[in-house]
Amino acid sequence: MENPRIRSISDLLKENFYVPRYQRGYRWGKQEITELLDDILQYYKATKDRKNKVSKFYCLQPVVVKSKTWIDSNGDTLNGWELIDGQQRLTSILLILNYLEDVRELLERGVDIYSIDFETRENCKTFFENKSYKSAIDESNVDFYHISKAYHYITKWFEKEKNKVGIVETLLNTDYNVSIIWYEALEGQENADNDSSIDLFTRLNEGKIPLTDAELIKALLLQADLYPSIEERYVKQRLFEIASEWDAIEATLQDEKMWLFLNNTDYNPSSKIDLIFKLLSDKWNKPDVNNDERLVKYEAKDGKPKHFEFLVFDKYLAKKREQYNLSAKPDKDILDPINEVWKEIKDVFSRFYDWYDNHTLFHYLGFLLAFEQDKEKLIKELFDLKLNKDDFELHLKKRIAKAIKITSKWSESGIVKELHEISYGEEDSEIRKILTFFNIETLIKHKKENARFPFHLFKIEKITSIEHIHPQNPESIDTSEERAITWLTSHKTSLVYFTLNGHPQKQEIKEQIGKIEDLLSNYDKESFKSIYSETIELYSKLIDFKENELHTLYNLALVDKDTNSMLNNSFFDVKRELLKTNKLGKYIPICTQRAFSKYYSENPKEMIFWNSDDRHAYYESIEKVYNSYIHLLN
Repeated sequence: MENPRIRSISDLLKENFYVPRYQRGYRWGKQEITELLDDILQYYKATKDRKNKVSKFYCLQPVVVKSKTWIDSNGDTLNGWELIDGQQRLTSILLILNYLEDVRELLERGVDIYSIDFETRENCKTFFENKSYKSAIDESNVDFYHISKAYHYITKWFEKEKNKVGIVETLLNTDYNVSIIWYEALEGQENADNDSSIDLFTRLNEGKIPLTDAELIKALLLQADLYPSIEERYVKQRLFEIASEWDAIEATLQDEKMWLFLNNTDYNPSSKIDLIFKLLSDKWNKPDVNNDERLVKYEAKDGKPKHFEFLVFDKYLAKKREQYNLSAKPDKDILDPINEVWKEIKDVFSRFYDWYDNHTLFHYLGFLLAFEQDKEKLIKELFDLKLNKDDFELHLKKRIAKAIKITSKWSESGIVKELHEISYGEEDSEIRKILTFFNIETLIKHKKENARFPFHLFKIEKITSIEHIHPQNPESIDTSEERAITWLTSHKTSLVYFTLNGHPQKQEIKEQIGKIEDLLSNYDKESFKSIYSETIELYSKLIDFKENELHTLYNLALVDKDTNSMLNNSFFDVKRELLKTNKLGKYIPICTQRAFSKYYSENPKEMIFWNSDDRHAYYESIEKVYNSYIHLLN
């Protein structure tokens, strides 16, 4: 769709609109009509005493149209717009203008107004021209019934408010007025046939083409025609600069590495700058010291209204313009309201970019944001801190310490578990955080400044699976023949190693190799399950692996889900070769790579298994990082 623009109601008066049959008919009731009129009246009262009214307008929700030519029920050819979205609003405004016909004529405002033609109602034009709905409820069809009822609600509202002139002026003024966000479906994007309009309508109403708050805000922010013509050259130049800066911010946030540093994959708006407005809207909407009223009212139980960020921005900008109008500054700039609001937006982005660009802050904040459920709350809290660089880093380190600190207890005694006691299957969440930060801290201390933890891959590839370095004996295994044959072949090779090195249990090993060879020549699922378990048990016995270390940090590392599946409880040497070749092309965390290359071991020996020295050296490295942060809480 074409970029949105603002069109006033007065600008629409000579237009013709067509409502196609794929849309449901007019259905607004008393609540919607009353809320619309209340909003228009409130806007009128707020602006009627302003000396400088050119920068004010009240914006309705968006309207989506496509150019169309059709023949009406009288046989006349009309050129106008197919209403893809927005018929409820425009029909309601039409009814209000019809009710105010006498005032319009008296004020010589909008004597002729736009028309709406419904494809499903052949006598629609006659219905609106005759205005029979003014005197009675038309029950000839469901659309005319609801239109008649809406007109009745309009009549009742004016009987109470009695402010016809103010409403007409607010609807039809050219300087301050009621406007709509206008979207046009372009011919290059949508074909002229009816099916494409149905598709667009469906996608709009299913939320597949959301009209983002950012798009609506941009339309408000860059309206050059709101300002006196004498300022036209300066205004257009400055708004062009803002538009260019907006595009630069959006492009930076669109970078996957930047975006997924700040967010998880489940929040992915088409306009990434929406994130900034989400953060600022709550700040702007807070009651100030002198006024306990929020810019946009809503009850917590009902949740924020649709396009909340846009509504807040609209009112906040209006508030800035009001302050500008009341200001006695001799050197004030007509674009001061825009510049002030834009500076607030840029300040948020600058903070984000500083975090991303700083090696240490990138890692600290990336970790906290990755595991924080309420990211907006965390960011707002960090924005509110008034700390120098060193104190801010210390604050983040303490937050990290709280995030990784073990809170699990032994159920029998209520005593908090030690680091070496937390176990796979019981404290997975704590293990995942500790292992993730172990990898992050390793990269913080890395000698190469450009070595950064890839939070984008961490989230996209879901590097949250806990892998046993030495294999566990799982309850369920993949018994498909292809996977089983691969597993048996590679693990037969591992067992042969022990026979070549004169292991005291050489005979038992040979017997197990014989069973594997028999199964390879005549595969059977049930036999595989048995031999699978026997082989892993024998392997654990051969390397004297302590059972109480199997599910602890002595034997756990991080990988992604697909790699976890590929490793498939293989022996250490098989896993090491699979990770080395990395056929899946996944990101393997640095500490996982180091564990399987025995980086942590002082004197690495056999590379075929994960021995006691390897396990303890690995655990001590994790413990050192863990304790270096936990002590900050004392």
